[in-house]
Amino acid sequence: MAADETPHPPETAEFGHVTPGGPTHTYDGADGFQVKKFSVGPYDNNVYVLSSDGEALLVDGANDADRILSEFDGLEVKAIVQTHGHFDHVQALKQLVDALGVPVHAHGGDRIPVPTEHLGEGDTFEIGGVAVRTLHTPGHTPGSVSFVAPPFLFSGDTLFPGGPGNTDGDPKRFAQVMTSVGRLFALPDETRICPGHGLDSFIGRERPYVETWRRRGW
Repeated sequence: MAADETPHPPETAEFGHVTPGGPTHTYDGADGFQVKKFSVGPYDNNVYVLSSDGEALLVDGANDADRILSEFDGLEVKAIVQTHGHFDHVQALKQLVDALGVPVHAHGGDRIPVPTEHLGEGDTFEIGGVAVRTLHTPGHTPGSVSFVAPPFLFSGDTLFPGGPGNTDGDPKRFAQVMTSVGRLFALPDETRICPGHGLDSFIGRERPYVETWRRRGW
């Protein structure tokens, strides 16, 4: 392993391994809280359905609206929340809004192809008895946000196993995303990182490598 690399998790169920069009991976949390993770589209986008007491929240209307809609059986969807506005994370939004009639929440720093309600630091959604809290985590995009519902962190493209999200070689954006990552690393070690693509990890697994990422500049 090169000096600027950090170890990646294995492609196992423990780390939420899913593939586009493949089976859904389900996490059962405390007090009936459940998270479904599945992958859609050509960019292997992770989509998450958070549910409790029959209510649900969708994280990222990325692609394949029919697949996403099929995951809501028996659930009342309250809203769609977007981690950011990159094209691969928003392609199913219009069809989902037409089918579900629910609001889409997104930060105003990113352009979203459907009408949205503003989403900002500290905004909280209640699904059943579970609170889902918003953190503004810019860097990958100006409007990137993450969502915390302990022990889960839905980090979008801000934080992945092995480093922060892409900032296109821009040192200012890299400094910004690293500041955002630093905020996320204040969460407990056992917090599961659920990113916008690929495998999960844990805060305690990734935090030791933050200075490696800072030195390499990506």
